[in-house]
Amino acid sequence: MRSVQHAVMHAEGRSRTADPTDVLVVGAGPVGLALALGLARAGVGCRVIEREPRFRDRGVRGKGVNPRTLEVFDDLGVVDAILDRGAPDLKVRTYEGDRLVREVDPAPANPPTPDRPYPGMLLLGQHHTEAVLRERLAGYGVTVETGTELTGHTQDADGVLATVRRGDRTELLGARYLVGCDGGRSTVRKLAGIPFLGETWEQERFLMASMDVDGLDTDAMHIWNDPRLGVGALAMIPMRADANWAVHLSVEQDEHGGIPAPTLETFRSLFAERAGLPGVTLHEPVWSTVWRPTVRMVERYRDGRVLLAGDAAHCHSAAGGQGMNTGIQDAHNLSWKLAAVLRGAPDALLDSYQAERLPVARAVLAATSAQHRALFGADGARALTDQFVHLAAGGSDFTGLSVGYRGGPLGRDLDDTTGIRAGDRAPDAPCATADGTPTRLFDLFRGPHFTLLTVGAHPALDGLAERWPTAQAPLPAATPLRRAAVLDPGGHVARAYGLRGDAVVLVRPDGYVALTGATADPGTLAEYLESYAPVA
Repeated sequence: MRSVQHAVMHAEGRSRTADPTDVLVVGAGPVGLALALGLARAGVGCRVIEREPRFRDRGVRGKGVNPRTLEVFDDLGVVDAILDRGAPDLKVRTYEGDRLVREVDPAPANPPTPDRPYPGMLLLGQHHTEAVLRERLAGYGVTVETGTELTGHTQDADGVLATVRRGDRTELLGARYLVGCDGGRSTVRKLAGIPFLGETWEQERFLMASMDVDGLDTDAMHIWNDPRLGVGALAMIPMRADANWAVHLSVEQDEHGGIPAPTLETFRSLFAERAGLPGVTLHEPVWSTVWRPTVRMVERYRDGRVLLAGDAAHCHSAAGGQGMNTGIQDAHNLSWKLAAVLRGAPDALLDSYQAERLPVARAVLAATSAQHRALFGADGARALTDQFVHLAAGGSDFTGLSVGYRGGPLGRDLDDTTGIRAGDRAPDAPCATADGTPTRLFDLFRGPHFTLLTVGAHPALDGLAERWPTAQAPLPAATPLRRAAVLDPGGHVARAYGLRGDAVVLVRPDGYVALTGATADPGTLAEYLESYAPVA
């Protein structure tokens, strides 16, 4: 990337950055942090810039972490810290005025299973998720650069040159690639000239706040429905990590288009009107905002060396809690592909990011819109309860576990002997290594590598050990393959993967199946891996 480096070093009247990085990540929300963490653990140099001068420490956005995102966090090594802070599977109580009409406990409907260790939706404020990811990222020597705003960028065949502002100073930052994780108002997207198609639902307004509440049980979320306003008439959700409550109110515009301000007086007045529960006291909000649904998405995820992820690429109703989750899963899909390309894989691998993730965003947008209409219909309270119990609505699986890439550009099924297919999520399962040591598949998958999972006898593959390490060997960050020959004494692997005998399953770094077959010769595997994950 001589041209970018030359431009950086010779820009007159500006601070100079002599050492361009591999990837510049714009935006330090959960999507940008997850992307940077995936890159850093793969040995990719990255910088993360954030326009805001300080990190968020309150608020109620992005508070639902779905099971697939928990699996991503497992892979990134942060799931225990997330689970320690979050609250899983709260009961849901629905009311008519001051009368309790229904209580549902979603836990029995979402039990953990051997192939699905994280069964339900975890409630945790987005700022806590960000704090956990930042701490893990700092362990790789990457610190978020706050108070740093992107104001422009150019690109050529070698890289991207970004102009940023820090206070009253302007600097140039060079990178091989730039990724916009900077939200629905993305500066990266606007500078790249990528259309953001859709609409804002101007007629709908919601007041949201974090506050202390006395007199409500903290072992449940409390929901009030209204035939005119839907379930959003009033929702009160205990946020245990913050020791306060998330309060949501749907409000109507007056004849002049005005709405009440999100003040304590407003919240108390509307609580008394819609709930009227005696003995409940609301206290001054520590954070509040006005929110309206925006339903938009891009027509493409990439402009040369500039890419988009998360809300910068797609925004939709908060129904189903899919915004942050879809964005984090974007990041997990993209990080290993960027790492592979930077190690020498074909640049076309990055085109598979859009091919795989754009259809997912389109489906999520449709499903969340349908769920929004259900929630704010006449029986919205039941729709919300069903959402938490079954985590599915509008034809979409809100767990994220059924999302996959069958028929995509990266999958290869050598035969039809396995029930699982290329592009499917790779499930977890208890098993044992070749020497009988108990383990689980997620422990073998964890890391920036492909995993060659073999069940049964595959002597033809023994020669691979000379080139790539076995499952028990130390794994350098740049090594693309881990071989995992497993025993299946309990039959859990066979059930989860639909195996009828010996099998070879190649699993991608993001936990999706790349290749399946009853067997595979070293030449076929080498051809696949050399195309998408060259040996460093």
